[in-house]
Amino acid sequence: MRTINPVTILGFIVLLALAGCPKPPGTTGGDTGNVPANAETQKRARNYNFPLPADVKSLDPAHITDTVSDSVAQRIFNRLVKFATDGSVENDLAENYEISPDGKLYSFTLREGVKFHNGEDVSADDVIYSYSRLVDPETASERANLLFYVEGARDCFEGKASSVSGISKLDERTVQIKLSAPYAPFLNVLCMTTFGVVPSSEVERDEKGFGANPVGTGPFVFDSWTPDERVVLKANRTYFGQVPEIETLTFRIISDENTRFENFRNGTLEHCDIPPSKIKTVTDDSQLSKLIAGEPAMDMYAYGFNCDAMPFKDNAALRQALNYAVDKQNIIENIWSGLVTQQNTIVPAGMFYHYDGSTGYPYDPEKAEQLLAQAGYPGGEGLPPITLNIDLQPTNKLVAEAVQEDLSRIGVTVSIETTDWGPFLDKVYAGNSLFFQNTWLGDYPDPDNWLYQLLHSENFGDAGNISRWQNSQFDALVTEAQIEPDQSRRSELYRQAEEIALSEAPWLLLFWKNSSTLVQPYVQGLTITKMDRTPQLNNAPIEEVTYSD
Repeated sequence: MRTINPVTILGFIVLLALAGCPKPPGTTGGDTGNVPANAETQKRARNYNFPLPADVKSLDPAHITDTVSDSVAQRIFNRLVKFATDGSVENDLAENYEISPDGKLYSFTLREGVKFHNGEDVSADDVIYSYSRLVDPETASERANLLFYVEGARDCFEGKASSVSGISKLDERTVQIKLSAPYAPFLNVLCMTTFGVVPSSEVERDEKGFGANPVGTGPFVFDSWTPDERVVLKANRTYFGQVPEIETLTFRIISDENTRFENFRNGTLEHCDIPPSKIKTVTDDSQLSKLIAGEPAMDMYAYGFNCDAMPFKDNAALRQALNYAVDKQNIIENIWSGLVTQQNTIVPAGMFYHYDGSTGYPYDPEKAEQLLAQAGYPGGEGLPPITLNIDLQPTNKLVAEAVQEDLSRIGVTVSIETTDWGPFLDKVYAGNSLFFQNTWLGDYPDPDNWLYQLLHSENFGDAGNISRWQNSQFDALVTEAQIEPDQSRRSELYRQAEEIALSEAPWLLLFWKNSSTLVQPYVQGLTITKMDRTPQLNNAPIEEVTYSD
């Protein structure tokens, strides 16, 4: 057993508590190089340089499944409703909404005078078009299932109907959505970027090209995309909400976390994540340590097993064995320096339901060996080498190597295959990987986003259940919870469902991440939320950022 220093964790937690999530302090002096010589020029130009760890895949809301693409699209599109920084639901394109007493009928009244970036007016027809195309079989949206609660949506998706009967226009500014049954998280779901409203004229003109030339209503207008280099957005000066002070929002694609960090220190990025290898550098630096913002996030880092392929298919004992064999605290302390928290549950904290008493899978190599024998592979005998697929992030490679070493101790041979983000997702979504990095940032703060989206058998593949695990009892409990209006009863159903999933172990549980982010001292008003992954900061309202003088 490796030694663990709890003082390291406590010290960093105290530091974060002191740093909190305030507006960054004023410009600092000193010789650390944290404030660039050209900072004043950057402020006058009102440019915001926003780092991304990989290239985007698509900027079409109907095809967004990853946090990198979502980060850019969040700034281009609006939905009927959106998340406030505290996770509550507030109006976006909708001026107001009403829900019927039975929870099945939603009526949204649109704001007056909102225009798309191409100058066209936004109407109820645009909302109906945007939602309907999600379940149009020709669109092949990876998130079509999110609309299946709407009456007639599944029929449209299956080619049995040409339109969605449950979505209708009452007048030019009023849209009505009828559900086939009450669905408690529905408003939360509508806050997802998937439900960004798009202009039919632009999509119909070039639907395949729309993801590379998006047109929305948001605070920023798409300008250009240079693959593997940058995406540039310009401020929308006719935005119906808070008009950005920033003139140009440049998403810079920088795959290496240490390069992002050095770019921040050189003043060429307005914020960046903290590489685990640099945590001590940051905490020991009197200037850098003042620039930390963020909070614990609904941001999971785990590994998935392909439960529809051998050797993991129908072999929960094998999946359990690998869970017990990994020393998570070693990863937390020696790779992440206490910046992450061990994952003992599937649903993160911060919602009305959380399984507080779960111990997950503590490090127990003896139990792992017993379960490995029970699975039919005593000492690893007869178990073929397993390939672990991960992306290109250096820290993720360190985590994979630690897992690889731990599993080798019980006789399991693992090889590591690193791939760029897009090809990695394609391989995992297609079911062509046995063992893979499985990350998830909460789309909406409801257990449904974790238990239904990620583990229900309806969602195999790119719909969310990339582990392809299925259990009929689990499915029934989660489905029942979706239509249950009473929160305490929903919690009880989710607890039963989560216990099944934890026992069946479709994932190798690792850790929850923190959104700790370095923010330049002159950047004001950047609110980082529990639904943000750094450096993507998907839900942080960039349009509210200002620069201090």
